Formats: sequence, structure tokens, C-alpha cells
Amino acid sequence: MDPVSHTLPHVEDRARAWAAAGEYAAAQVENGMRVGLGTGRAAAAGIRALGARVAAGLDITAVATSEASTVLARELGIRLAEMDGPLDVAFDGADAVDPGGRVVKGAGGAHVRERVVADSAGRFLVLVDAPKVVATLDEWGVLPLAVVPFAVGPVLRRLSAYGPSLREARSDDGMALIDLALPRGADWEAVAAEARSLAGVLDHGLFRVPLADVIVGAPDGTSAPAG
Repeated sequence: MDPVSHTLPHVEDRARAWAAAGEYAAAQVENGMRVGLGTGRAAAAGIRALGARVAAGLDITAVATSEASTVLARELGIRLAEMDGPLDVAFDGADAVDPGGRVVKGAGGAHVRERVVADSAGRFLVLVDAPKVVATLDEWGVLPLAVVPFAVGPVLRRLSAYGPSLREARSDDGMALIDLALPRGADWEAVAAEARSLAGVLDHGLFRVPLADVIVGAPDGTSAPAG
């Protein structure tokens, strides 16, 4: 169990909250748009809500950030395309969001594709429920990295001060996934920059977004921006 999600024990409540955030995201999509589809449970709720709108006649094209999201989108009849141009809007989940709009992503290992999609989108929405909104990222404590497999050994050694752990599974793009355990009070931006500067590190999971684009769903079916 992760250090954030245990604060809301009822799975049904979380599912309703994700669905509410997903409905908000799907409502932002208009005919003719190119839409980025994130990865994870909150993003899946958004994909399902978007699929319902497509079934009702919405005409859009989407780009998925993972094989799992690709499969779900196809099941729902959402037309998919390659990542070959700008996107109008994209939505995704997050592992944690702090009051400064710093967002940690990557528990699902899709953070490289997620950043490509986020950077290509005119508007990038982060979908969460209340337990993901934290006072400090110390409450999450894990910074994921995507690393070229050949560089795993050197990266583990260079970042040994952060208790790195190598996941067994790789990303959909074949990248090794390393989690850094940041100590309380760590400078997350500095650690992320240090990691990114190492040869073989493709990306990290620290993002920054406007709080107005962080959509917090609630178990009662409502949702609202975090700021």
C-alpha cells in the first residue's frame, strides 16, 4: 500500500472520485480535438468518460501514453493516432501533488511518454482524488527515473545516496525503471536535475503544473480545480 492512498480506505469512494475527475476532463474535449490519454486508474476513468462521449457522437483523435491505455481506448472505440503533432488537451493521473503544483508521476512507469504528451498539449489536466493532494512531497517520497538499461549500474552507483531501487519490470519502451527514496526535506528539483544530468537517464517523474489544471474528484461525484 502506498504512503498516500491508505488515507482513503474505501475502494468504491476512490473509484467514484476518479470517475468525477475523469468526467471533468472528458467535458473539456470538443469535436476535432487531438487528445492525450494518460496512464493509471484516474486516467483510465477519464478514458472511459471520453469513450462514452465518443459513443454519443464526439469526433476526436487520441494519443495514448501506454499499452494499457491503448487497449482501453480501442475497446471504447476511441480513434488513436501516432504522437506526430501538437495536442489540444491531455489528461493524466499523478502519484502526488503539492501546494506548489509540483507533481510526481511514474509509479506506472509511463512518465517519459507522459511528459512528451504533456509538453505537446495546449492544456494538460492532472486528475487526482483527495489523498493525492499532499502538504509536501515528503509524504510520497519516491522519485521515479527512466534509464537506458546499459546505464543502470552507473546510475545506481552515482545516486546511491538516495537509496535507489531497480524495478523488475521495464517501461513499454524498454527503459529500466529506478525509484529514488528521497529523504524528508530533500530539494526535489535539485535531485531531479542531478539525476537527469547523468548519462543514460532519459527522464524523471517530477512535473510542475498550474493548480488550476489539477482536478480533484470527490466520492460524491463532484470535482473542482485544486487552486
